[in-house]
Amino acid sequence: MASENKVFDLLGAAGDDIEALTAYALYKRHKRSWASEFADQHGRNPTKDEDLAFARVASTADQLERYRKDARDILIAFANQTVDEARHDIGVEAITARIEKAATDVTTQGSFSNQVVTGIIASAIYTLVLIVLAVGIRLFGIDLMSAYQSLGTPPVAQPAPAGP
Repeated sequence: MASENKVFDLLGAAGDDIEALTAYALYKRHKRSWASEFADQHGRNPTKDEDLAFARVASTADQLERYRKDARDILIAFANQTVDEARHDIGVEAITARIEKAATDVTTQGSFSNQVVTGIIASAIYTLVLIVLAVGIRLFGIDLMSAYQSLGTPPVAQPAPAGP
């Protein structure tokens, strides 16, 4: 859809393109500045033909690219300023989040009494495992004490068989 303003169309400011809209705002600021200087110099406002002449000069490819470049620069500067202003808050939020996570971790680890109960249960399970092993060894007829004692005594030398 073509608008009544050629520069508006050339910059593509009809959509949601923030860069194009900013470039068009720069064009309008340039036009207001020109019109104000014109009125100061000539004692009257510019005529329709003089406005059109300005629009022709301001709508050259080079000038439109200058508006776009200036718009990009303004938007980048705005983004950088916004990030710089938010940097402290972002840091505080990050530190706060880490502290809250650490506090949650400590809370989920449980209280002293919960840890004592956990230790007692673990000890009981360990004791049951040892009892099962002892009963199993006894059922298979393994005498661990005799085996242990035989480890500590030197082997008895067997007499060599008598030769022919």
